[in-house]
Amino acid sequence: MADATSGAQPVRERPKKQAVVLIHGIGEQRPMETLWQLVQTVWINEPRADGKSRAVYSEPDEVSGLFELRRLSTNENMHGKRTDFFEYYWAHLMHGNQFGHVVAWLGRLAMRKREQVPLSLLKPWRVLQAPLYVGGALTFILAGLALQALLVPGMAGPLYGMASFVALLWIAILLAEKLFLTPVLGDAARYLSREPGDIQRRQEIRAQGLALLEDLHRSGKYDRIVLVGHSLGGLIGYDLLTHMWARRNRRMDREGPIQHAIEEGERAAKALTEAPCEETRAAWRLAQRRLFDALRDAPVGDEQPLWLVSDFVTLGAPLAHAQTLLAETLQEFEAQLRRRELATSPPHFEQFEGGRTRFSYCRVHGLADDPEAGPRAPHNAAVFAAVCWTNIFFPAQGILRGDLVGGSAANVFGPGVKDIAARAPRFGGWTPHLQYFETEADPRQWGDPAWMDHRAALREGVALEDGEVCWPEALRAPKVR
Repeated sequence: MADATSGAQPVRERPKKQAVVLIHGIGEQRPMETLWQLVQTVWINEPRADGKSRAVYSEPDEVSGLFELRRLSTNENMHGKRTDFFEYYWAHLMHGNQFGHVVAWLGRLAMRKREQVPLSLLKPWRVLQAPLYVGGALTFILAGLALQALLVPGMAGPLYGMASFVALLWIAILLAEKLFLTPVLGDAARYLSREPGDIQRRQEIRAQGLALLEDLHRSGKYDRIVLVGHSLGGLIGYDLLTHMWARRNRRMDREGPIQHAIEEGERAAKALTEAPCEETRAAWRLAQRRLFDALRDAPVGDEQPLWLVSDFVTLGAPLAHAQTLLAETLQEFEAQLRRRELATSPPHFEQFEGGRTRFSYCRVHGLADDPEAGPRAPHNAAVFAAVCWTNIFFPAQGILRGDLVGGSAANVFGPGVKDIAARAPRFGGWTPHLQYFETEADPRQWGDPAWMDHRAALREGVALEDGEVCWPEALRAPKVR
């Protein structure tokens, strides 16, 4: 029995946690399979400097609404911060894939003009064109043999032989369609298509993903969210971030620390754009962290937090080829960037009178065109002013070695994206697109020695042990000088 004279003990407020949301890639994924690999790599297998053990607890997932999923919760990290891992599972929403979707999508890509194909996609584009040439050649040969069989008696043998070859080839194509083409490429073909039925699938995937992020903001349990996207999941994550930012940026015109962080970010962005180097990239990343701090720590009363997503990590994401996948022509892609329909890092600058460039604007009526008016809010495509983007990829060497799907995102979306070239876990690096979450790696070295171990790259991207970003500034431990 408690001592009645001891008095009531003060109730300690439970500190908020950080959340990691994994978005899986294409194919018929099994719920939770990839998430456990992610947790194994970035948490369980990472040694702690303090020697303590790492624990993971499988809990009911009250956020996603999908009973197949679980929330994986950790014990405290070295900074006293706990992490909850979630999976945004969307494969069940991409139903009705057909071989025709894949053929139509690949056909459109193959029919692009040479000048509309970026250099990074030139080899895959040639590979896509090969079936067109082969199909045309076989059609021409069959037509010639059929004509010969009609005109020359006894010459039907070559026609039968060629017809048998074509039949066997068609059977092989049908087998590939059942085993690989439709189950795997069908998701990408439909998500990247503009057909009405495909738009509906894309709409549902985005809507449910946004609902998940909104629920995490609304829950009051978290003060940091990390979004991790593999393959097509990277593109889905990009869409979720840009749409969610456009819903929330109008509330960001708060006086005080946010205004100072916006101004610092604009200076760092300008310096990085004018002279990309390690020094300006480091200054830009620091400015991103400070704007995130200001948005996270802003007093909002009973409202939802302004913004909680600190990091976006992509692995083998097709965003490296966005000029071809998100637009019909290179000119259309450049126009989308100018119109701020796509988000870049640093954000796209608006040009004001007098040559002033800013990625923020004043929301007061009549002052939007004044570059000095305030308070200011980042524009609709400035999400990466507050979100650090780390892009991990296995460098492609030819067609089958390395990952053709991934690549440098900084070359497309700006020098503020942190590209990390990683070493594939299996020796030789043959077709490693599905190996980003491998928990083991072949000790034999191959490729460029500068490439990072893929597990170390993933840990660096999610930054679960980064005390500067784990805690709001007011709760951080003081630095020892």
